[in-house]
This record gives sequence, structure tokens and C-alpha cells, in this order.
Amino acid sequence: MLGNAMKIGSPKGGGKTEAGARHGRLLSGYLVNLHRGAAPVRELMLADIERFQSLGATGYADDLKLALKRFTSEFIERKDRR
Repeated sequence: MLGNAMKIGSPKGGGKTEAGARHGRLLSGYLVNLHRGAAPVRELMLADIERFQSLGATGYADDLKLALKRFTSEFIERKDRR
């Protein structure tokens, strides 16, 4: 699974944007739980988004939403395509 975390954080197309790197770092923190399955990781991310929104940390919650979108496209939608 660690290989996946490294892949997510790696640059695409030769240039890494600051926002993309931030979302990759956020996502890699959740990927350590991927051995539990994609659905529990998704639920954890959703709970954290809700928690940060309730605390008023909307910027961080927005970053987590983008990391969740990336997680969904990399791990959930890819699994559905098989």
C-alpha cells in the first residue's frame, strides 16, 4: 500500500503544483488505512470533512474534499472499472 501512497504524491506531467502536492500529502495520510478497504477510508475522510466544517476550518475541509475526489477517482472508480 505504501507504493500507492508514493504514486499518489508523485508529480504528473513533469510539474507538481502546490495544491496538488498538498492534496497528495493529505491523501497519503489516509492511505495508511487502505488495508481496511476503500469504503472505510472514504467514510473516515467524510467524517473528517464534516468535523472540520463544524469547527469552521472550511479551507482545510475544502482541501480534504479535493483529496477525497482524488481518492475516489484513484481507488473506488478504478475498482469499478475492472
